[in-house]
Amino acid sequence: MAKYYLKKDVRGQYYWILNSKNGETVCMSSESYLSKEGAEKSLKWNQANGKTTSVIDLA
Repeated sequence: MAKYYLKKDVRGQYYWILNSKNGETVCMSSESYLSKEGAEKSLKWNQANGKTTSVIDLA
C-alpha cells in the first residue's frame, strides 16, 4: 500500500511525498510550507481529491 510521508527540507520547511509499496516516489507536494500544518492540509487535500478515475489527454 502506498504511504504518505511528511518531511523537512534543508531550509526547515515542510513538504510531503507519496511512496508506492516498493518505495518509489509517485507524487510529492509542488511546494514547501512554512508550517507543518500547511503541509498536512495540502496532503489531506491530495488524499481527498486524488480519488478520481478521470484521465484528460492533453497530448
